Amino acid sequence: MSAGKHWPALSFLEHLRPGPGEQVELALLASYSADLGTLGAVLLALAGKDSDGGSGSCSDFVDAVDLLRGKVRVVIQRGRLAQRQRTPRMAAVLDQFVREARFNEAQHSWHAKAALVCLRREDGSESWRLWVGSRNLTECANRDLGLLLVSDAKGKPIPGIEDLALGLAGQAQLKGVAVRKLATRVATLTWRAPPGVMSVERLHWSDGRGAQPLPKLPANPDKVVVVSPFLDRNFLAALVPPGSDAGNRVLLSNLHEIQRIGPSMPVFDELLALDSPDYPPADAPVDDPASEPTTPEEELIGHGLHAKALFVGCGQRRQLWLGSANATMRAWTGHNVEVMAQLLINSELEEGLLALLGSAKPVDHPVLGHVPDPADEEETLLERARAQVAARWDVSQSISGDRLWFRQKDGVEYPGPHPDHPAVALEIGTLCGALMHWPAHQLEVDAEPLPLAELSDFVRVRVSYNGRGLCWLQRAPLCPEPGEARDRVAFVHFLGTQGFLRWIAAMLAEGGAGSDGDWRRAGPRGATGDAVAAWPTWMPTLEDMLNAWSPDDTRFQAIEQRVSRYLPLLREHARTDEAQEFRDLLHRFEDLWGTLCQGLGQPNSRRRRR
Repeated sequence: MSAGKHWPALSFLEHLRPGPGEQVELALLASYSADLGTLGAVLLALAGKDSDGGSGSCSDFVDAVDLLRGKVRVVIQRGRLAQRQRTPRMAAVLDQFVREARFNEAQHSWHAKAALVCLRREDGSESWRLWVGSRNLTECANRDLGLLLVSDAKGKPIPGIEDLALGLAGQAQLKGVAVRKLATRVATLTWRAPPGVMSVERLHWSDGRGAQPLPKLPANPDKVVVVSPFLDRNFLAALVPPGSDAGNRVLLSNLHEIQRIGPSMPVFDELLALDSPDYPPADAPVDDPASEPTTPEEELIGHGLHAKALFVGCGQRRQLWLGSANATMRAWTGHNVEVMAQLLINSELEEGLLALLGSAKPVDHPVLGHVPDPADEEETLLERARAQVAARWDVSQSISGDRLWFRQKDGVEYPGPHPDHPAVALEIGTLCGALMHWPAHQLEVDAEPLPLAELSDFVRVRVSYNGRGLCWLQRAPLCPEPGEARDRVAFVHFLGTQGFLRWIAAMLAEGGAGSDGDWRRAGPRGATGDAVAAWPTWMPTLEDMLNAWSPDDTRFQAIEQRVSRYLPLLREHARTDEAQEFRDLLHRFEDLWGTLCQGLGQPNSRRRRR
């Protein structure tokens, strides 16, 4: 097979970053799975605050959360929020951006991968972006495919985009977003496709009800290429029936899936294999500092195949379907929620597909039936238990007396969220706390309460059997909701005096980066023993403050609002949790800031000081 020119390798985060003079008005994202580090990277990118690899400082993270609160929602399959080996403690506040689709994976899944973003320009006009593809919101680096569409007055309307907006916004349940109005607005837009895409014929959004027909192929195609990390014999047989004149038939998957199908694999002219995709660890130990990726996301190009595509060539007509659907009946008949873009492409994009195929290894048609490994059977048992816990989950959190309670809603079908297998143990714990056994047929379990800064809807869940375990995160809503007050206390707790003052200095410098450490490794700041200079170089100076002020500029007023919002909390935090030298620095900054605001005739937080 001749090798063509590879498709460009682009960062997913790059597609989310606003351009110059743009800010995110609304962002709705869909993913099958996610992890907290990647969700933080998504927020940083949407706020234009991310650095290489999706990282950012603590103050960048605070800015992103403040800027995007109430504007961003990520919808994932319940039970598929991965437990990272190192859980960022600041990630507790990310619970407000995540909603879980309550699909029972024994029948169907929320499996769509998409991002619909509305940007507002400085002149008040809108710009929209739509990304669809195969990438989950996890740190795993695999071979994925995606398509970016950008709104353009000279573009073309896209059939099916209204269904995507309806389905995504309906699950997102973002306050203030009128689902039908949003879908109607998106349907009126015209879109520009990337080079090589001659036409976006349709977006296929399935609703999980199983009423979608399989793609109808031409009677005698010259070439059919199926790309998928997971396979279903029935789908492959239906796509290319025995005896059909389908020209050259090529299947690209991984060796494990090809061998699992075995001798019943429908006949293909070429069977090709790449590595299996990488997934988050199933039972990650907590707080392993070696687990954090050190390579920037832009440089992470994995070898595992996670792309999903179907190519059909017939004469000069080249059709390509790409998106989230694996080569299974459940995906393509609409039992799962999936999104696929149906495209007409030119020869150059076909060359990119040939390059992908050319990087794979040919494998022989399997002649032996697949013999399951006992370890695979245990893994299947645990995955079934995960799906049952997620499907039965109706747990909330509340504080009563001196205890934090996890309670399953009474009166539901199952007496607790426990799996069917009696030998599978269920454990639960707070986001960064220890796990506790949850006895079967028991509706509630209690734990030590957390400080407000660490309260989160996210909880850790684990099922285990025969020495093996499976751990993930799930939402258990707090009652009452902690709201924005929790966010402010958390930010003060992790920024501390030093981080806060660096943050103010960065804002005074008009967007300069605050070097207050990676948000993913943040811990309480200002402990006794941290030495500081009398007036460190990173402290905001009077010159910085004066340079930021202008009678007709709102930037200084915005900074003053931040100071007013956080200074009272920071003052209390410093009084109880920080060394004297940090309290002295905060006092000096507060006096300088108050004097300046008074001289400029600006209202300021110093007047509210105790």
